[in-house]
Amino acid sequence: MTLSCVNPVTNELLATLPEATDEEIESKVDVIRGGLEQWQEMGLRERARAITGARKHLVSRMDEMMDVVRSETGKTEFEGIIEIMTTSEMMRFVSRSGPSALSRERRRIGLLRTKRGYVHYHPYGVAGIISPWNYPLILLAGPAVQALIVGNGVLLKPSEFTPLTALKLKEIFDESGFPGDIFQVVVGAGEVGEKVVRSPRVDLICFTGSVEVGRKIGVACAEQLKPAILELGGKDSLIVLEDADIERAARATVWGGFHNAGQTCISVERVYVEESVAEPFIGRVKELAQEVRWGPGEAETDLGAMTTGFQAEKVRSQLADASEKGATFLVGGDSVKKLDGVYMGPVIAVDVDESMDLMRYETFGPVIAISTVRGAHEALERANSLDYGLNASIFTNDMRKARMMAGNIKAGNVCINDALSNYLCAELPFGGVGVSGIGRLQGIEGIRGFAQIKSVCEDRLGLKKEPWWFPVSHGVKKSFRAVVKLRNG
Repeated sequence: MTLSCVNPVTNELLATLPEATDEEIESKVDVIRGGLEQWQEMGLRERARAITGARKHLVSRMDEMMDVVRSETGKTEFEGIIEIMTTSEMMRFVSRSGPSALSRERRRIGLLRTKRGYVHYHPYGVAGIISPWNYPLILLAGPAVQALIVGNGVLLKPSEFTPLTALKLKEIFDESGFPGDIFQVVVGAGEVGEKVVRSPRVDLICFTGSVEVGRKIGVACAEQLKPAILELGGKDSLIVLEDADIERAARATVWGGFHNAGQTCISVERVYVEESVAEPFIGRVKELAQEVRWGPGEAETDLGAMTTGFQAEKVRSQLADASEKGATFLVGGDSVKKLDGVYMGPVIAVDVDESMDLMRYETFGPVIAISTVRGAHEALERANSLDYGLNASIFTNDMRKARMMAGNIKAGNVCINDALSNYLCAELPFGGVGVSGIGRLQGIEGIRGFAQIKSVCEDRLGLKKEPWWFPVSHGVKKSFRAVVKLRNG
């Protein structure tokens, strides 16, 4: 079986690659396991230096990497820069903060003052990372370096639509002097990913992608009692209250909804705006959307191509359903049927409700649906009405109210008076609640997610016998009763 790598804009055949066989997958696991002992013996700071070297080499070849990313995805020039910038920031954070996040940690013991307590962080072994096509560099390199700093090896299975980005990153890592044996790539479609998940010699799975596939991977890992980190889809909301800065909120909405042609798991898809400011807000969003430059000419445009034809058809299907059920398109809508290739212009929909697929399921395209609400309570209620819970944004000048709402909104990540910026903050953990995922990436929580946690309790005094060891005397029982009442009564 072979895999054809095609430029979505030109339909040019970029490469033909053989899909990984069972033997190749197991052979690469063998290579990783053969290098693990030496990789783990290097220690945290030496591993961090290796990641730093790889990061510097990536930046030195950023234009070359951007060309590969853009050829596989149809991204604009700026979106290619974002891929490099975000990836290098993640690598920088991991190499700088990883050693301290994973160092032995002393813990207070509490009742048993005669003991010492520590927490140790150990690698699992081989981490299988399955990455998507929408951010083919960020979403494979980020999890990979988090797994590697812990001392794991990485078996990477990139999306079948963007394998060349993964192979280029492997090449860059190897050229930087990074130990090539503990970072391996296997190429193929979903069947290859399934083999990686089900391999008993892969100790942990990190998957970024759709809810549907994430469920299947979660079940497969549960059957093996194998840990899984699942970063899944979103139907992300943005709330605009009556005291918000309308200009900032409108610009954030347009950026958050249309960046990367809306092919972002934290893309703004549902907007809830208070009735009293709905008219000026919607009017400004419409104006800004009409100013967005899109179509061929990725060096000059703001909005590039849809990466896959099937995703474009999914978006068109949602728009058709919304139109039949009464939605109004202030921008776009009708034009999507007339576009060349996989380009899709901005769409602003109003008169929408939760009977429409557009308001219930992830769209993953350049579409923003706007609803009016009577107040903050209704906005929260509607934002929380779905099973998704990935990202959310709240716009208001009342910071007390904003923080209260941030605490009550069902999302793993919240921006106040901003949109999407949280993902570039590598220090913050990232992940979803509900069907949007399990576990966290980024931050020290993300690094530690690739580690097994071991607690160690040490005796300090070396007595021949602890008071609670057999036989337990009447005096000890009496003393324990007194301690319970003194400490906890």
